[in-house]
Amino acid sequence: MRDLGEYLRAYRAYVSASLGWGKALRAMLLWLAGLLMPFIAKTLELVTLPSWVAITWMAAWALLGYVFAPYGMWKHQRAQTASLNQSGGT
Repeated sequence: MRDLGEYLRAYRAYVSASLGWGKALRAMLLWLAGLLMPFIAKTLELVTLPSWVAITWMAAWALLGYVFAPYGMWKHQRAQTASLNQSGGT
């Protein structure tokens, strides 16, 4: 549990330092809307989709979120490490 708390503190620091909470919230809502798009389309009867298309869409969207979510934090950490190395810190 300590690792989860540390991760959440690092994420909060990353969002505050680089994105801002408004942009992070918009990105989260966009991701959630994309994930639920087949469900929304079926509920509003916009398009009739076979179940396998909806399941594949949602699984692929979730996988993309899982792959790309840590990228921003990794990029931020890499930039911090590079600036520490240039300034002579360890």
